[in-house]
Amino acid sequence: MHGGATATNVEKEMELRQLQVDRSRPSKEEPLWMRKGEEQKYVNYREAMDQSFYRNIQQGKFSDGTDAVKQAPVPQAYLEAKEQLKSFTGMFLEVMGVEPSGHPVCADPGFNMTLDDNMLKILSTMIGYEDVIAGLQQYQAEGITIGSTTDLACEASDAAVSGAPIEDGKSGDIDFPHGSIKAIATGGERSVCDATYGLKITGTPDGIGAYLADDKTIRVIVQSEGYGPLRIESYDWPVNGGLATFGGSHIQYVDYDRSLFSSYMGTSDMPASDMVVGMGDMIERVVNLKGELVGKRNGESETAVGAHYGNTDANGKYTMWKMPKEADWFLQSLCSAHLEQKHQWGEGIGLEDNMFITNEEWANFALDQEFVGQSAHALDLESKTLYAVGAFTSKKFMISSPFVSVSTSLQIAISGYNGAFDNGDVIPDVDIYPDHITDSRNEVYGPRTDGKNYTWPKNIVPYRIYVGIKGKLEDGSDAPADDFLARNGLKYGQIYGFAVDMNDNTTAPYDLWRDAFHKTADNGDKVEGKWIPQQWRWDGEVKNFQHDGAWDYQNKPPNTDDGSGMEGYQWWTSKGPDAAGCKTEHNSPDPRPGQTAFVQTSTCGYFGHLYVKNVAETLAAANGDLPAMFDGDYFVYQGETDITQQIMLGGKGQHTEGRNATMNWDSIKNGGKATFEDIDGFEVMEDNGKLYAIIQEDSGSKLGERAMISSALEHEADGEDLTYYFVAMSGGADNSRMVAGVGIPKGVACHDGESYVSGAHEFSGAFDTSGLIRKDESGSFVMKASDTGLVKRQQDRLVSINDKNILMTLQTGVYACGVIGAFATDRGGQWLVFKPEIPV
Repeated sequence: MHGGATATNVEKEMELRQLQVDRSRPSKEEPLWMRKGEEQKYVNYREAMDQSFYRNIQQGKFSDGTDAVKQAPVPQAYLEAKEQLKSFTGMFLEVMGVEPSGHPVCADPGFNMTLDDNMLKILSTMIGYEDVIAGLQQYQAEGITIGSTTDLACEASDAAVSGAPIEDGKSGDIDFPHGSIKAIATGGERSVCDATYGLKITGTPDGIGAYLADDKTIRVIVQSEGYGPLRIESYDWPVNGGLATFGGSHIQYVDYDRSLFSSYMGTSDMPASDMVVGMGDMIERVVNLKGELVGKRNGESETAVGAHYGNTDANGKYTMWKMPKEADWFLQSLCSAHLEQKHQWGEGIGLEDNMFITNEEWANFALDQEFVGQSAHALDLESKTLYAVGAFTSKKFMISSPFVSVSTSLQIAISGYNGAFDNGDVIPDVDIYPDHITDSRNEVYGPRTDGKNYTWPKNIVPYRIYVGIKGKLEDGSDAPADDFLARNGLKYGQIYGFAVDMNDNTTAPYDLWRDAFHKTADNGDKVEGKWIPQQWRWDGEVKNFQHDGAWDYQNKPPNTDDGSGMEGYQWWTSKGPDAAGCKTEHNSPDPRPGQTAFVQTSTCGYFGHLYVKNVAETLAAANGDLPAMFDGDYFVYQGETDITQQIMLGGKGQHTEGRNATMNWDSIKNGGKATFEDIDGFEVMEDNGKLYAIIQEDSGSKLGERAMISSALEHEADGEDLTYYFVAMSGGADNSRMVAGVGIPKGVACHDGESYVSGAHEFSGAFDTSGLIRKDESGSFVMKASDTGLVKRQQDRLVSINDKNILMTLQTGVYACGVIGAFATDRGGQWLVFKPEIPV
């Protein structure tokens, strides 16, 4: 199959793989190898009770035939009231100028629980049965259906200062100073849609996006940043027709009625549940780096065919630090993502399919084992197939965002750790690097071009782009038309790093590495550079991490040796080739027409605009192949400098003891920080040629993590700085609501026996939905589901910043009890809509 599973071959391969499973020799623990009657010989009583209980809960009855969760008959009075409400809703929408779509909204018929005293005595021997029963009772009493939670975890000021209530399950201060915020989904909520009744929203939401599922439906897609057995395991789900199961991070969708969604921010009392028309999982098939459908894990031995290489070595042996309790595999820390529609930059320009591009962020592997690393992934939104992408290396990513390209190629900005495989969780606060991997690298490839040995590559990385040629296989030959990755330029391509002349101390960066340069950098400072291809290129062969491209940035860039005229050029990394500095974090494409550019952030709190110059001409000169180099520029928006006078709080952002959100409080005893700290979520929005940025921190702030929106971005060297408008804050170990142990929904805050477990939350994603809901003068939606991404970009552009509906995600990772813990939905979080109100 030319190194990859194609769309037309997926079903055939599923049949073949199932046949392999059917024919495979079972393990000695399976009942086939036991005498009749001995099937439960090695299952203890508690395990048997646990299995029986959960099986019966799923079936809706207990072993004696009594109903455990019985669907209640719908009273006639309820049906009549529902019809009256529907009629009233139609009249209300007509008055408000909203055209009803005719969608059947998912409605909760309710359910009854019948548990007699004897059954409770039986259940009392099970670990955690109280939580499951309590969770069911809470669902019965409070509903907690998708979108029904209107209370917010984030707040405008600390409740102890604002006087807002501190009550479990209730909002604090929601008088946000620079716009309105509403929830559309909350971790732990359950589906009442017919096709997915009972499926839960998993928590720690991260990357988010939306598109039109049809002309009446907006589909919002969110991934959870789950850590599987390395932290808290979420419930697993089957893939590839049941060949395998996955845990860890989920990618889920919720469908909303488009007409109701378009007016949602103007209807103060309507819960989002009134516009939910569908919900489900987005991953139904998984294809690995070899192009194989992922299958069942072969215990702790090698899985020769169908391994998920994010969990294994190159031979398919499972080598993660911990084993899943139930799933075969897990997706580890899907962190940030971009939903990208085909041809969003012009006719034939951009991706050829609608996809959700995501990536696994970090991992803890067993200390003495080898491993492949973790790749990016491309989710085909039509077939719901998740493809592992090898072309970006396997060194840990944060985000991959396509930006402007020409029709035959694709450019993608990539970012992230570059090797976050240390085992800091094995011994708390101690980073344990896999020295045997470094030793192997030096043995095979050493020494480096400067004569030194390789060191662990984590965060030794420049700004990067990927350039792919569409329609090509890994070796550059023509691919079949139905090869999903190849036709999107994700098989044959090259990573280019940003390099600068470090011998020139007369112009920026003045022979300073990236972190040091930004300590004093001002808005408008310019750094000229070159985008130079690294030596490594994906060839389709799965190898262990010592062979990965992550190590290349410790060498001098290719073609910059003596006599090249570029002798002074070095990869512009955070601290040079020998030491890790700050991580390149989320990035965002420049959505303006005619720009091949993106904005890149850092955990040091600085960010700036990167341009790839003369792209069309350079690609044309390469005659259909990959160019030797691109010219580039970098402009600073914000250095790692004091921003306290640039932040407009709007009377909010107030903490206890006279402190406020002009400072970052990741360390209270040291007086806080005057800079941005650990920028995480970041997205650029366009308003008629003006760019605005959503900025979200992940710093571990003790008083509440911040979200902000910038003034219009500009990088003129005019002495003017950007302004940052405070949007909201959330969490914090010393925040009054966290100390009091309140959560959203009610009961999800955890207690360690003496005090509530509190900590930082995290805003971690944003997406502009404006183009999906913009209407023409007649009141009709402009964009159709059949339109390309170009139409959405055009319509986004025409909506002013204060009229935009911006999706945001909020992680509430300390909420892991109540319905969240009982039903294994990982940890807490909310999907939000933000409508700005800032000076323009």
